[in-house]
Amino acid sequence: MRFKQIITSFVLAMLSIQTAFAASIYDRDTVLSPPVGRNVLPGGGIQAEEIKSSFIFTKLIPFVIDYALKLAIGLAVIVLIIGGYKYMTAYGDTEKQTSARKTLTYAIIGLVLAITAYGIVTIVTSIQLS
Repeated sequence: MRFKQIITSFVLAMLSIQTAFAASIYDRDTVLSPPVGRNVLPGGGIQAEEIKSSFIFTKLIPFVIDYALKLAIGLAVIVLIIGGYKYMTAYGDTEKQTSARKTLTYAIIGLVLAITAYGIVTIVTSIQLS
């Protein structure tokens, strides 16, 4: 029980530190653009440049994606450590070893998926649209 409390406290501390740091970075140069559409309903007056330069597409969505992927990678590493600890403390009990192996397998799969997703997002966001 104490181990879970320590992990929970650590994760919450990391989340609050990263959120505060990210907010301080993104607040410096954030300028809200005017609403897209200008009081015209369905699609009237929407220009591609307005959409590309809007706050949502230039700041918010990249921030959310980056934050979610870093969180997924961090959680996968934490689960990997927990799985290793479970395996070391199994002491020859085959049921505990099997459980620990499953935890390690799922943690490695999650880590590979998170790193792959991060790479794909980095490649897609670096493409310049004309």
